[in-house]
Amino acid sequence: MIDRRFFPTFGIVLAAVTLVACQPSDAHVVQVTARDYAFQVPDSIPSGWSTFRMENRGEEHHFLLLNRLPDGKTFQDYRREVVAPFDSVWHVLKTGAADKAEAGELLGRLLPDWYGSVRPMGGPGLVAPGGVAWATMELDPGTYVMECYVKTTDGTFHTSLGMQRPITVTSESSGASAPDADIEITLSNFQIAVEGEVTPGEHTVAVHFEEHPEFGLGNDVHVVRLEAGTDLDEVVRWMDWMNVDGLRAPAPAVFVGGTQEMPVGYTAYFTIELLPGRYAWISEVTAGDGMVKEFTVR
Repeated sequence: MIDRRFFPTFGIVLAAVTLVACQPSDAHVVQVTARDYAFQVPDSIPSGWSTFRMENRGEEHHFLLLNRLPDGKTFQDYRREVVAPFDSVWHVLKTGAADKAEAGELLGRLLPDWYGSVRPMGGPGLVAPGGVAWATMELDPGTYVMECYVKTTDGTFHTSLGMQRPITVTSESSGASAPDADIEITLSNFQIAVEGEVTPGEHTVAVHFEEHPEFGLGNDVHVVRLEAGTDLDEVVRWMDWMNVDGLRAPAPAVFVGGTQEMPVGYTAYFTIELLPGRYAWISEVTAGDGMVKEFTVR
């Protein structure tokens, strides 16, 4: 049986929001450049705590999801047996040949059994063109796939255009430690619980993964800037890749970072610089199930 815990999510200009956060002290920083449509990053990094600094030099929103492959599986296996089925299912959704429920069943039949052993291991969240997103995770040695599956204006996944590549985490330790956080977020299946005072300036946010939804990739959290005319319901619909306009450029608002999914029991960190204004913490596919929480920075 396939454990269907992986259903992805997926670009406006950065406007008044910029991500200029400083790296955590003693961090091992992995420099990533995101372009339309490729990642520039070292081929290998040490294990342990690493901080990914992703600069978006493209013209669309991007994120970076790290997936750890099960032993014996390669990047080529992933491209052939995982990416191809997602492209096929997206085609039937886009053409109206199937509804979301039917597409989900089809995806379950097409994905290989070993896909249930792929582990999402975090990464920088959605960030607008010109922005920089920071995310810190503890990684075990192994083979990982980096990907961004936001969609272009014509509905093509960025992964299909080359925004996907392997990276090796070696047995050598980074020697870094987890950063100190001043905001704590706990992700359950239907709630984003936040502790800490959200004020203007720089914050490091600890994200605790407490639960995992029955289906899909998992819970994550992104930070979106909401302007006066922004419709939050529209943003929620956009976060679901299985909607025809979901994760499709242009984004309905400016995203300024966050962290991707991780297994239950893990903690990831991200650092953001907030200006006064209206924002929301928001998850991807599960935003429609209540995983969204608006807040104001005064």
